[in-house]
Amino acid sequence: MKAKVEKVTLYKNRRVIVISDIHGNLKLFKKLLEKVNYTKDDVLILVGDLIEKGENSLETLRYIIQLSNEQEVYVVTGNCDVLWEDIKYEVDNDSLLKYMLFRKNSILNEMCKVLSIEVNEKSDMSFINEQLRTNFVMELDYLEKLPHIIETEDYIFAHAGITTEDLEKNEINKVIKRDAFMNEKLVFSKYVVVGHWPTANYGIEKGCCNPIINEKQKIISIDGGNAIRTEGQLNALIIDGDNITFDSADDLLKGEIIKTQYSNKNTIQITWIDNLIDILKEGEEFSLCKHVSSGHNLLIKNDKIFKAEDGIRCYDCTDYFIDAEKGGIVSIIEKANEITLVKKDGVIGWVRNENLKL
Repeated sequence: MKAKVEKVTLYKNRRVIVISDIHGNLKLFKKLLEKVNYTKDDVLILVGDLIEKGENSLETLRYIIQLSNEQEVYVVTGNCDVLWEDIKYEVDNDSLLKYMLFRKNSILNEMCKVLSIEVNEKSDMSFINEQLRTNFVMELDYLEKLPHIIETEDYIFAHAGITTEDLEKNEINKVIKRDAFMNEKLVFSKYVVVGHWPTANYGIEKGCCNPIINEKQKIISIDGGNAIRTEGQLNALIIDGDNITFDSADDLLKGEIIKTQYSNKNTIQITWIDNLIDILKEGEEFSLCKHVSSGHNLLIKNDKIFKAEDGIRCYDCTDYFIDAEKGGIVSIIEKANEITLVKKDGVIGWVRNENLKL
């Protein structure tokens, strides 16, 4: 099916704030809006994945609907926002029930909780769907009516990406779910702003959760990995005339750098895209490993290593140690005996514990 496109006129004298992948994290969403001083004089554009994975999808959706009714807010749909289709059309109730049992943080489970409906392996999904259609008309209708693409004079907004600037020719499935869009090397005449794919996944030597502005391709990727990656953050792209900046917020505890440390060279970031490893030497907390595709050797925390059908793999990890000046503030991701994984100005890396005060 072809994407639904909404054309919007943005006036030059108004600030435009763009946020993607809220994923039901209402507290962080409100925190970010407050941090960027969002007011009724601004235009807010939400680039999909409003719900799922966070703890407050239903309340988040209702808050967005309220904002949409009161202020100038534009929203495109993401792959996590199309659950209304499963409720309306009941294509595969068995799979939908399995999803609800697996995805505890789902708007569907929240809706059932409001209605005091217990969800278990024996649940009647036809009954549940009927109850949801009857009791959540406003919320489901709002999601159903969302466009897949928003086009303005200077920008195109889509959740995951587009194939062509002849926007009505884009297929829905390639607009709302499309991994590593920037790696396709497509080039556009106006900026295409997307979420969906955490920007840290693009990193090779190190990961960074901040927005990426690719001037050559005219692509801006803004998903900070909120609710997807442990170190994730919610990003706000701020368009103010010809000036583009950003701000961000996360839920992580903070620490202070008490002694300056300098970054190391020849580092790697491993993500789930390419995470096959060999264990060279087992250790008590960290093991020396070899990243198969790159041949890079690094220490990986043992609880990040797991056995898969095709060999040994690891969760997201890095051997990068950040540049950190005394007095700097960092977000704490994970503490080990001698080092702590942190995020500083969006960049993910290790700090020696002797240099850090929690």
